[in-house]
Amino acid sequence: MNQKNERPEIVKTSQLPRARKEEKAIVMVMDQKLRRKLQPGEEERLEEVARKEGVEEVDLDLEEPPAGPAGSAIISGPTVSSSTLAYCIARDFGPVASGGKIFLSDAFYFLYPDNEIQKVLSEDLTDLQLWISTYFDCDDFAQVVAGILNQQLKGIPFGILWFRGRYIYHAVNCFYSWNQRKMKVVEPQTDAIYDFNKASYDPVLVVI
Repeated sequence: MNQKNERPEIVKTSQLPRARKEEKAIVMVMDQKLRRKLQPGEEERLEEVARKEGVEEVDLDLEEPPAGPAGSAIISGPTVSSSTLAYCIARDFGPVASGGKIFLSDAFYFLYPDNEIQKVLSEDLTDLQLWISTYFDCDDFAQVVAGILNQQLKGIPFGILWFRGRYIYHAVNCFYSWNQRKMKVVEPQTDAIYDFNKASYDPVLVVI
């Protein structure tokens, strides 16, 4: 067996082309999802379950979120569409570096006031965790905080941003600010909230 042909191509972030100004941001939106929660034993039968139960297809042209499937939990309130969110990401972060991507998981997101986001951040103790080189560094902090915010504030447009500068590659959190109508950055190691400096840094990956 030829193991060489089965190995994936590995590209370092530092090897991505730096063409930024000339490129449009490419946004990938999950447009098909199962209509219900997975049951034990279904983890490896997703295609079979999807064919039987059907999937919910996202219409990106909708102005308002559609009603959820029967029996599903519904939350109501102000929302932002993935189309608007994609526009704000490209405007406030700049186009991703060549080879990078923007991934949006939902067609609509539920909006929370900034003070609710700040409250969850202040009560969360992730910023007090021990930083461990390689094993619990910037990307790990960002993943933990993203999970906590999405658990506490359901449907929030809050995710992870990987970016690079001339000498640094870093992972942080990001969210759409309802109060300011723009994308903001959260440093999960300190809970600081600030604007992204797109003149000095290039976004590489955004996942919300």
